[in-house]
Amino acid sequence: MTTWMNLGAIAAGGAVGATCRYLVTVAAMAVPGGSSLWGTTIVNVLGCGLLGGLAEFSLIHGNLPPATALALRVGFLGSLTTFSTFAAESAATAGEGRLGVASVYVLTNLLVGWAVLLGSASMVRGWMS
Repeated sequence: MTTWMNLGAIAAGGAVGATCRYLVTVAAMAVPGGSSLWGTTIVNVLGCGLLGGLAEFSLIHGNLPPATALALRVGFLGSLTTFSTFAAESAATAGEGRLGVASVYVLTNLLVGWAVLLGSASMVRGWMS
């Protein structure tokens, strides 16, 4: 039963996060000189701020109920942005004094992610031509 409740919480949070991301991107594109890049930047920065605030809130006031934490962290923030999780994990690793691991983590995520993006784009381009 708990698994289904967790999945429902994640789905509900994800629906709200995805909708918010879409609306922010549409609004950013509607502004003169705006683009989807601004929308993505806004949600990434917002997501980082929300995740940092949520983590700090949890530290100060105690952990949130599991379903609430899943709805907010995995569902809402996961669909709003994945960059917030990346930033929080790299900051936490560096904060633990594991600067080498944090550096490798950041470089691997950025470089491998970029390479996979370009590689998959190239493959699809090849399939479509």
